[in-house]
Amino acid sequence: MRAKLMDDVLRESIESRINKLKNLPALPEASVKILAAVNDPDVDIDKLVKVIALSPALVARLLGLANSAFFAQSRQIDDLHTAIVRVLGLQMVKSLSLGILLNVQLDARQCKCFDSQSFWMHSLITAVAAQKLAGIDGGRDLSAANAYTGGLLLHIGLLVVAYLFPKELDVILCRGPSDYRHIETEVQKYFGQSHYQMGYILLKKWRLPEFFLSMLRDIDSKEPVEERAAFVRCILAGQRICYALLDDNADESGLEPVAQQAGLPFDQVVMVFRTMLNNKDNVQKLAAEISG
Repeated sequence: MRAKLMDDVLRESIESRINKLKNLPALPEASVKILAAVNDPDVDIDKLVKVIALSPALVARLLGLANSAFFAQSRQIDDLHTAIVRVLGLQMVKSLSLGILLNVQLDARQCKCFDSQSFWMHSLITAVAAQKLAGIDGGRDLSAANAYTGGLLLHIGLLVVAYLFPKELDVILCRGPSDYRHIETEVQKYFGQSHYQMGYILLKKWRLPEFFLSMLRDIDSKEPVEERAAFVRCILAGQRICYALLDDNADESGLEPVAQQAGLPFDQVVMVFRTMLNNKDNVQKLAAEISG
């Protein structure tokens, strides 16, 4: 009886804090303008630089990244415009700015077992794999840029969990395997909803484009809305390639279901896997730079 009472109190506490997601403080005005710019497909470099300059911390992170060992520049890059044109590229700056801003707003440091580098590693591999899959001509008319951003945002709900429930997530992370499939299952079991659902609440609160809200809303569905089904399958296939790459015994044997899921030729999916495998160390270095 006492155990049941404690379970009820715990569940009420969890539900109460999840409800607080709907009342998260608004983003600072500068962040709102930056998010609007990075989600504008027609924004030019000059306008993007001007808007990003509203956040000195973001400028510092992007310049630090451009000058990191990962990009091995022979000369110091000291302005953002040059960093975008010569080193980072417009799409990378837009996507990483989005991720960094959301990461700054959700401080996960109270969750002792949360591995920021691992989080970025999963996010970046999924993003790049989804981007490459979307770029394969299959008559699906998918945006490679949207696929990259979708992959980057796929696990944003884990930051929400780490921010709102650091102690509870620590139990999951410290006592179980680090496999994200296990973490996903345990979060669903413990909180009664997936981290995708929590990520959806966050992105809706902060008014990100409906396209990405729909992705998180549909990701758990066995029958996603038809006009978004190809995109959701592409993101999920990118995620499965990520899991395969991070497996200690990574090989191509499990890629047939991935190809079927994405509706793509098996040999093309294998090619994406091999490309990602060859660049795994580089992505890991980039994740280390981003996680700081």
